[in-house]
Formats: sequence, C-alpha cells, structure tokens
Amino acid sequence: MKKKLKLFGCIAVVLLLAACASAEAEELVGYHNNYVDQVNSKIAEINTLNQQSLSAASFQEAYEIQESELLPLVNEIKDYIDSREPESEIVQEYHALRKDQLHTWHEAFQMKFEVLGQMAEQSISEAEANEIIMEADNKFIEAGEKAQEADQRMQELAEEHNLELE
Repeated sequence: MKKKLKLFGCIAVVLLLAACASAEAEELVGYHNNYVDQVNSKIAEINTLNQQSLSAASFQEAYEIQESELLPLVNEIKDYIDSREPESEIVQEYHALRKDQLHTWHEAFQMKFEVLGQMAEQSISEAEANEIIMEADNKFIEAGEKAQEADQRMQELAEEHNLELE
C-alpha cells in the first residue's frame, strides 16, 4: 500500500511539474506571438511613414506627418508593451528585454520628433539639430542591439522548451 502511495505521489509531482512547464511554455509562445502581431506588424508602416517624412518638402510637412501618423503608431507600440504583465518568471525576463528595447526605440523617435519641431519653428541651429539627431541615431542603434539580445534570448528559451515560433 505504501509503495502504491509513493508511486502515486511521484507521478503526481511529475505531472504537476510537466503542467507548470507546459503553462510557462504556453505563456512564452503566446507572449512572443502577440509581440509579433502587435509590434512587428506595425514596423513596416512606421518605416514607410518615416520615409515619407524624410522626403517631405519642408520641416513643417515632415513634422505634421510624424505628429499625425507616425508617432501615434510608435506610442501604440510603447503602450502595448507597457500594458503587458506576464505571470511566469521566464516570460517576465523576456518581457523586460523587449520593454527595455522598445523604450529606447521610443525615446529615439521622441528625440527626432522634438528636434524636427524645433527645426520647423527655426528655434534650433543646424549644428544643435545634427547633434541631437546623432544622439537619436545612437539610441536607434542601441535599441537594435537590445532587439538582437531579446531575439537571441527568445531563441534560447525556444530551444530549452522545444518550442516552434512564428
């Protein structure tokens, strides 16, 4: 009788651990897939709007494109990532990487938008504007590096949990 009880206890523990691992893996896949759907799907549109802004006839026109079309998308992505509250420790770790990446990315857009507004108002010198634009470009590079770090971590987690990602 004791052997059966011990065997049942061991099986229950194994099943519980498997269920926990499965729930964690399921949350990770869900988080990643939602990230792809909510963030990556908007990046192409942001890139197109950014190109339109860069080719605008004036700083004022570029500013209007960014203010009315581009920044709302950028803010939507930031708000999306800020609204996520993962439950498991492993997804919280991955989320922290993505959040850091997107906050840096958002900051770079904000810097460029603000300097563009100053350029449209002619309240900043070309040298000052170029300096801020270079700082913003460095933030974009930093965000790209953080994205690579998050992508690499996701790849590691996928391998650890035998997951297939989109």
